[in-house]
Amino acid sequence: MSIDITLTWRRLFGAIGGAALLGLGVALLVAWSGLYNVAASRGHPAWLNWFLELGMRNSVEANAPRLTPPDLEDPGLIALGAAHFQTGCAPCHGGPDQAVNPIYQGMLPVPPKLGEAVDHWSDSELHWIIKHGLQYAGMSGWAAPHRDDEIWALVAFLRALPELTETEFRRLAAGNGSVTPVTVEHLISGRATNLTMTTCTKCHDTGLAPPVSDKIPRLAGQPHAFLLRALKEYRADTRQSGIMEPIAAEIPDALLTDVAAYYADLAPIPHSSSAFTGNPERGREIALNGDPDNRVAACQACHNSAAKPEYPRLAGQSASYMTARLKHWKTGHTNETPLAALMANAMGKLSDEQIDDVVAWYASRPIGEEVP
Repeated sequence: MSIDITLTWRRLFGAIGGAALLGLGVALLVAWSGLYNVAASRGHPAWLNWFLELGMRNSVEANAPRLTPPDLEDPGLIALGAAHFQTGCAPCHGGPDQAVNPIYQGMLPVPPKLGEAVDHWSDSELHWIIKHGLQYAGMSGWAAPHRDDEIWALVAFLRALPELTETEFRRLAAGNGSVTPVTVEHLISGRATNLTMTTCTKCHDTGLAPPVSDKIPRLAGQPHAFLLRALKEYRADTRQSGIMEPIAAEIPDALLTDVAAYYADLAPIPHSSSAFTGNPERGREIALNGDPDNRVAACQACHNSAAKPEYPRLAGQSASYMTARLKHWKTGHTNETPLAALMANAMGKLSDEQIDDVVAWYASRPIGEEVP
């Protein structure tokens, strides 16, 4: 007896297609009828939890590119990540010093305790999750998706989190400021706002201490107009930073100029130059005379002590911070404003070695030096 193979395959595919159409019809009927209870308080059936978990894990594994992380044990990265975690992550996920807010415990799915969850993911997968967020989990993507340097800081902190005691976490999260529990007086007076936990001193310099990380700029003594412009650009999402944009958005309009004035009037404290890899003498030539062959103007044409107050002063800034900032401009991702477009254009014409040299010269100068 002969078998018609073609007919058999047609019947098979027909059966599969029919089953698929039937399943789609049932799903549409359930959605139209409202029979499925979508209340978060009800929770998911066990089979649906399993299905969603399977889909999420496999999706992250399939979509996360295999990246080479920086040194995730770098104290500067960990400190920067800790400062953001306290206000950006802990309200939902909790931390060593606080439980998950009951409002977020009612989410579906419930945000996991990150100190327990990080070991389930690779460095690249953590980076991808932080950068893009997760659908159906209420987790948004990073506010500045091109700022991989900031995302790696949070990955570095998450790697350190499982081993942190409450005391160590508070020290890291407080930085140069003070992270203390909200008092009754704060609650009654209405001063218990998120802004109280996102003070500038958690990361930036004070009259007594430098920034908590070499990944953070020194603000003391910078021109008032530059600082105010930066804060306004963060609020308008034209200056990219997943850490600074949420903070700037919460500063009341009336206080923006006061914050800028505080740092403009703050005397920078002396410090030893940060570690750099470039050649300061070669960097000095570019900083003072530019690169005529590539039509790059001298850095000091805009960043000297007598330049327009909208431009920052660079002497004594951290080499690590300047390198990341300048090479990020080189990617062309941060050209949303006219001044950023100028920087992106200039950095695009310099080699990485030239950028390292310029950074080395500025980092080797005393902070606040009046470079002509």
